[in-house]
Amino acid sequence: MDKMHQEGVTLIELLVTLSVASILIAFGTPPLRNFIAMHQMSATVNDLVTSLHVARSEAINRETSTRLCPSTNTDTPVSTCAPLASLADGWIVVSDPDGDAIVLQRHEPIPGRIRINHDFIESIDFTASGRLPRIADADIEINLLLCDERGDQNTGNNIAAGRWINIRGTGRPRIYTKQSDVQIALGGC
Repeated sequence: MDKMHQEGVTLIELLVTLSVASILIAFGTPPLRNFIAMHQMSATVNDLVTSLHVARSEAINRETSTRLCPSTNTDTPVSTCAPLASLADGWIVVSDPDGDAIVLQRHEPIPGRIRINHDFIESIDFTASGRLPRIADADIEINLLLCDERGDQNTGNNIAAGRWINIRGTGRPRIYTKQSDVQIALGGC
């Protein structure tokens, strides 16, 4: 007499497997969401700092002023500065020695929920020496604060979720990541 061989899983085994999987997903989703947010923040900061370096180095190499400014039409052949827009809408690096506005670099709108607060009026300008222009014989300083829905909360080791980019009169950008620093810049996230 042959015994029947059973294949497959029982209902209890299936329920246990689904329970374990749902517990793993419940505990794994917040860290994954945080990982994605940290990656988007780092990529955005790196892109913006790279564009600042391009603007500064092109000003020095071309021996003329350059600017980084918000732009809402970075996907068109003729991108222009949009003074009332946010850098989160996209930005361009422009050299304008004789009024013809040569676009040197374009950056599309920022993905995700990242906001950029800043204290400049229309654009970030660099002189032919790579410095920020002086106003009333005084060096100026520009601050950019990048924030997302996490604000400036501590993500571990006193590192804030947001980032502060500070550009002093020399034109060199510096990134601040400590929670105490990010909370100071422009009132924090």
